[in-house]
Amino acid sequence: MTSQTRDTLALFSIAAVAILVVLYADVDLSAIFLHLLARF
Repeated sequence: MTSQTRDTLALFSIAAVAILVVLYADVDLSAIFLHLLARF
C-alpha cells in the first residue's frame, strides 16, 4: 500500500465518520462505532 493510497483511505474514513455523526447525531455514537467495527 502506497502512502497516497493510505492517505486517501484515511481521508475517506474521516469523511464517512463525519457524515455519520451529522446524520445520526441523535443516536448513541458508541452503538454506531460498535456496529461499524462488527462489519470488519
